[in-house]
Amino acid sequence: MTKVTFGGRQAIKLCQMPQEDRLKFLAEGLPIIAQSAEGFWSASRQLQDKPREIEVLENFAHEEAAKALILIDAVRCPAKLISSKLNKVVGHFYDHLARLIYAEAQHWKPMHMKQLRDYVGICSTR
Repeated sequence: MTKVTFGGRQAIKLCQMPQEDRLKFLAEGLPIIAQSAEGFWSASRQLQDKPREIEVLENFAHEEAAKALILIDAVRCPAKLISSKLNKVVGHFYDHLARLIYAEAQHWKPMHMKQLRDYVGICSTR
């Protein structure tokens, strides 16, 4: 696999990689995203008497963690659907609203896909 750098909207390259390279790339990237999320969270804990700044950093941490969830969805995408679905999944990686929905969705307990879609619809119209 050719070494791919992280950042700078590199996730779009996932759509052009062979499956094995894509999985290796994701395996390298997930810990980087986790460290970023942990960094924002840790920074938020260093602040005192600054509730607005704490909330901003916590939200950054949640969005970074949501990026990891989006990439896990990319891993779960069946090989036969890569060409038709992966672009959309990767697009969520760069979409602020999509990341917020991914982060919030971790607290939902949908019973089936229709209910999950309904939750997402409600969340995206707020």
